[in-house]
Parts: sequence; C-alpha cells; structure tokens
Amino acid sequence: MAQPINTPALQLWPTLVSTLELAGFDPVDFEMSEGAPKELAAIGLPDRLLTVRRRSTGHRQLYAVAPGCPWLFNAFADLTAGRFGAPSRSTLN
Repeated sequence: MAQPINTPALQLWPTLVSTLELAGFDPVDFEMSEGAPKELAAIGLPDRLLTVRRRSTGHRQLYAVAPGCPWLFNAFADLTAGRFGAPSRSTLN
C-alpha cells in the first residue's frame, strides 16, 4: 500500500485541529486543501496556499503558508471573529 504524499496540508492539519478545538469547533466539520482553488487560478494567487473550509456552512478562507506568513494566527482570528460561523461548543469550562 502506498504511503500518502507528505504535503504541507497533511503536515499542518494537526496544528489546525488543535486551533479548531481551542476555538470551540469540531475538527470533523472542517477540511483543508492546498493550492489555489481552480476557479481562482486565473487571478495569479501564490502557489503556497491552504484552503480551510467548514463543511456545515460551506465557508472557506485562503491562507498563505510561505515562510513568515502568520497563517495560523490569521486562521484563529477568523475562527474567533465568527467568519466560519458559531463554534460547535463552548470553550468555557
């Protein structure tokens, strides 16, 4: 059986999962893919992009993952600002 290709999205998924949980979201409701979406390829986006999509709302955000880009900080800010909708659960104990 072939091993999955070790892509940036695969490497960064555990980090995103921790961030989703911290913000009160269920990671099962999210998916991550890399590269510019095909429908946006013509506008010249950088190659090193991650798309994070919430399945239940369909909302997606693009994050640059080049060295020095604060993609995780931006993702957390988007999650806590409500861009992906309301959290799945309360983060307060």
